[in-house]
Amino acid sequence: MTRIAGALLALLLVVATPGAQRGLGSAESIADGVLLYRLDDQSLLDPAGPIAVQALRVDPVKNKIQLALAQDTSPARETVPAIAARRQAIAAVNAGFFALANGAPAGILKSGGRLLGGTKRARGAIGITSRGGATLMLFDRVIVEKTAPDTYSTRLGSKPADWLHATDVVSGAGLLLVNGREMDEWADEQITAAFDTTRHPRTMIGVDGDNHVWLVTVDGRQPPLSLGMTFSELKGLARRLGLRSALNMDGGGSTTMVLKGGWIVNHPSDPTGPRAVSDAIVVLPR
Repeated sequence: MTRIAGALLALLLVVATPGAQRGLGSAESIADGVLLYRLDDQSLLDPAGPIAVQALRVDPVKNKIQLALAQDTSPARETVPAIAARRQAIAAVNAGFFALANGAPAGILKSGGRLLGGTKRARGAIGITSRGGATLMLFDRVIVEKTAPDTYSTRLGSKPADWLHATDVVSGAGLLLVNGREMDEWADEQITAAFDTTRHPRTMIGVDGDNHVWLVTVDGRQPPLSLGMTFSELKGLARRLGLRSALNMDGGGSTTMVLKGGWIVNHPSDPTGPRAVSDAIVVLPR
């Protein structure tokens, strides 16, 4: 191979690998339009330390993204691998907060157009809708009350009507970015003291500038494998991925990413393995 041909091949490889320009390294192809990146750059933490990140990039035109309930009902609990297997999902991650006793939602939970749980505090939330054959994601701080019809109030500029018409809605705890604007306080969300400044396993969902959806898990509580992240460190990761909007979902022992065939790609922190959760974000072929 000539020197020129070799240089052209190297250039083609870089161009053909989405995320290479962001310093994410190479990706594993999971399905058409679904790529998995693994990051272990200790500089993602401040101070630096061991970290393990799994970041799934999903093309919303080639794939559908939905909220799936444990055992297809609520309240209930089921592991993310079991939810993914039943839905024949390409991939899945855990989603909303819930009561450990019975899986009752601890915030907004709307599935298939039916509101199952609301909130009187303006928690960060995502809404899943579609337009022109592509999945679209809404991000805002949202209050919702079960009325007839359900009443949505937003804090950061999105239209309540869009949330009312969204097929699926789930709240997290810690809206990190909205349309490129970085959040640095969470008083509206009434987050537990030190929840943002203590390193934990984290699950994050976001959208980049090309409207690709990212599902991200950060392992934690497992030195020397991975220490977890604070909100500040998680925002740094979101910027590394090129996200314009991002939300911290349920984490800790709930943090789980599974790919087709039941392959758990992260390292759940509970000694017993993947925790039974109330709901999951699933990726399905379109």
